[in-house]
Amino acid sequence: MLRLFVVLIGIVLSSSASTQPSEQYPTKPIWVVVPYAAGGAVDIISRALAQELTSQLGQPVLVDNRPGAGGNVGSAYVAKSKPDGYILLMGGPSHTIAHKIFNNLTYDPSKDLVPIAMIGSAPSVLLVSTNLGIQNIAALVNLAKTASNSLTYGHGGLGTTSEHLVSELFQQRAGIKLEGVAYKGGAQAMQDLMGNQIQLMFTNLLNALPHIKSGRLKALAIAQPQRSAVIPDVPTFSELGIENFNAQVWWGLMGPNNLPTKVIGIINQTVNASIVAPLFKDRLMALGAQVQPLTPQQFTERFLAEKNQWEQIVLRANIEPQR
Repeated sequence: MLRLFVVLIGIVLSSSASTQPSEQYPTKPIWVVVPYAAGGAVDIISRALAQELTSQLGQPVLVDNRPGAGGNVGSAYVAKSKPDGYILLMGGPSHTIAHKIFNNLTYDPSKDLVPIAMIGSAPSVLLVSTNLGIQNIAALVNLAKTASNSLTYGHGGLGTTSEHLVSELFQQRAGIKLEGVAYKGGAQAMQDLMGNQIQLMFTNLLNALPHIKSGRLKALAIAQPQRSAVIPDVPTFSELGIENFNAQVWWGLMGPNNLPTKVIGIINQTVNASIVAPLFKDRLMALGAQVQPLTPQQFTERFLAEKNQWEQIVLRANIEPQR
């Protein structure tokens, strides 16, 4: 009986030890799941970060593109993966509101995913075609209120925070009504904006910057507290009398719930060191983004604050979830 007891204790201890993080984490390659197709802004930033993390951690950090269902395929995969730090998610603001946009989710972003490390962010900007002849927000609002037909705005899909939901927020704050046109992606919407098929759109500065610089699109305002160094002539919404109008796309590493605290700490410290490296930081700044090193607690607080903000906007706009 004593021998059986010792054997059972050994099995329990062995099983318990196997669930604990390695003292030498990481000891094998780490996969960062990007829940979108290769080639987009999220993918580009993820690969730049993976390169930095590889040199810092001494293990390969690889990008795994798993697109589908508005980012939910890859996100669900990570949420259901083993919480050992070897499968991570490149998260974004869509994860704060996915539960209100899709009613067939197989995971709960706020319960099944844990924020680990913020990487950076870029503000939304309000764009109009230069052919529209609008030079400022006051003129745009006046046109929206007096035009015989509703002005149309484009967005890259229901629930996109930096395009669709910020457009809803703008209508609520400006007291106007616009007609939304959904596209399969923000790039298609921008092409139609330049082709005068729609009159305006919000999108993040990374997507907008080349077209602003080329003069094909005009930026009327930027949705962050301060002006951007890459488009310093574009005012903030606060400067134009629309206070506390902030909307940003952001990128941050997340992992499955129950990820060991030690692993979270290692990843967070390594990411924070990597993103302030001059090469990475300067690359993001040139694109119109900025790095944002945060603690896991600060990242979690931001995630929950945005969750509350977007939930209220969805509620006021009467947006029905997709099936």
